[in-house]
Amino acid sequence: MLRKWLIPALALAVLTTVAPVWAAKSVSILPEVIPAAQHPKPTEEDGGFMHHKGKMTRKDFEAYRLEKLKEIAAYFGISTEGKSAEQLKKEVDAAKTANKDKWEAFKAEHKAKRLEHLRKVAEEHGIDTEGKTADQLREELYKLHGGKGKRPHRRED
Repeated sequence: MLRKWLIPALALAVLTTVAPVWAAKSVSILPEVIPAAQHPKPTEEDGGFMHHKGKMTRKDFEAYRLEKLKEIAAYFGISTEGKSAEQLKKEVDAAKTANKDKWEAFKAEHKAKRLEHLRKVAEEHGIDTEGKTADQLREELYKLHGGKGKRPHRRED
């Protein structure tokens, strides 16, 4: 009966003596875990956090949004001098709700500008633009580029 328990007892003794050595080696091999709060913040040199498919940094996007807010504020006749983006956004939102017709006219103007831009790009690529909507032009440009999101370099005709 002693032989029956000898091998498992010997194996258990070997494992208990070797386990601390294996644990120490595995701890030294594993990378140090850094909590999310301690991750380094990206700096200007790093490019910052990227926004929208990696083309704009967060700072670039915020500047873009501020310019759009200023454009809307100018349309509604709101002064932008010395106001933060938050204050400007609140005033623009209030103006949008107060003057719904003017807001709809602003959106229509910008849709027309976008359509003209798409027509110009489509004509550069040899696409007929007569009587086509912005969605149709966008789809044709998309197909022209092989379904890729980027368009090739403009033709130098």
